[in-house]
Amino acid sequence: MVDTSRGLLEGVRVLDLAGECALFAGRMLAELGADVVRVEPPEGDAVRARGPFFDGPDGLVSLYHLHFNAGKRALTLDLATSEGAVLCRRLIDAADVVLLTSTPAALEADGLDYRTLSGSNPGLVHVNVTPFGDGPMGEYRANDLVITAMGGLMGLNGLPEDPPNVPGAEQGYHMASLVAASTALIAIAGRERDPERRGREVTVSAQEAAAMSTVQTANANYYAWHGDAPRRLGMASTGSRSLFQCADQKWISFTIPVGTGPLWGHFTDWLAELGIAHECHGEEWFDPRYRTPRLDTVNAAIRTLCARLPREAVFHEGQRRRLLVMPVNDTADLFEDAQLRDRGFFRELEHPALGRSLTVPGAPYRFTAGQAGITRPAPEAGEHTAEVLEEWLGQESTGETS
Repeated sequence: MVDTSRGLLEGVRVLDLAGECALFAGRMLAELGADVVRVEPPEGDAVRARGPFFDGPDGLVSLYHLHFNAGKRALTLDLATSEGAVLCRRLIDAADVVLLTSTPAALEADGLDYRTLSGSNPGLVHVNVTPFGDGPMGEYRANDLVITAMGGLMGLNGLPEDPPNVPGAEQGYHMASLVAASTALIAIAGRERDPERRGREVTVSAQEAAAMSTVQTANANYYAWHGDAPRRLGMASTGSRSLFQCADQKWISFTIPVGTGPLWGHFTDWLAELGIAHECHGEEWFDPRYRTPRLDTVNAAIRTLCARLPREAVFHEGQRRRLLVMPVNDTADLFEDAQLRDRGFFRELEHPALGRSLTVPGAPYRFTAGQAGITRPAPEAGEHTAEVLEEWLGQESTGETS
């Protein structure tokens, strides 16, 4: 019988040496039950100094740290010393996966490249996330702003009349982490099927991760087949405006399906019931070929309808009439969303050091057997140094590690 209380990656050891662009990868592996150990310098991770902050009982605490390091254990190690470097190598030898974010030259200089590490741990899955992978720009540095710009996402974000806009919430970093976590899982699965249980080297280009999303969003075939580069559409979707503001100032996506003529009548009936004057009268308006060049007239009617009602009313009535109507949620809306609440997406996580519980997002998936999600809060600096050294290496902690 399967133990449903265990995570699917329980027993898998992950040493997290990654910078900000792959922090989320470690959290995702922790959600699956892996033992993810975050290595920090003696003074603590620089992420802990990044805002916004929560006013805790012992001072300000980084909300960035609380989110991205949730589910991990923390170990302090001075990698600048020979003792710290040797101890790090021993931890890597005891790990299944190591997460890194160093350029190829830096990895070789520090003795953390795959060829060196696999010599003593042939089953190691070595995942390195950098802005550009290898190649002519392999040694270049970049932040999320540069990644989203060079990956094409920025060029699709914003209004057509404005310059390209930065996508919110560090999308470049998140996509790089998604690729890092998924390829780590693939490498683990490949090792399990390999009679020699050999590990793999995984090199992740953050630019390519962002570009992968860009060409999917923009549909690369438009350019590859027609030479037509997709552009910023702003409020529009599939060539027509789809975002409108409701009476309560909240936004909604409202589209009348093109390929189903009878649904046009559902829309005009709604306009009539609300007493909204419009110019979309006549049988010819049921033909999408007639409506398409007259979308400004259609959008004016939709805009008037949405401005008449609060968003919840537009959403539920539009759905009842089988129109493509869905709310554009902000973060506050997500926390109150009935669908997410029913799925148990958000969960309360006790944080003893803060003296309170935190509401955290869970894993966006479920398994028929085996739990998934964060089960421990983000750690204090060095909180688990002693227990990790004992469990992974069978030794007691010394002052040299912290």
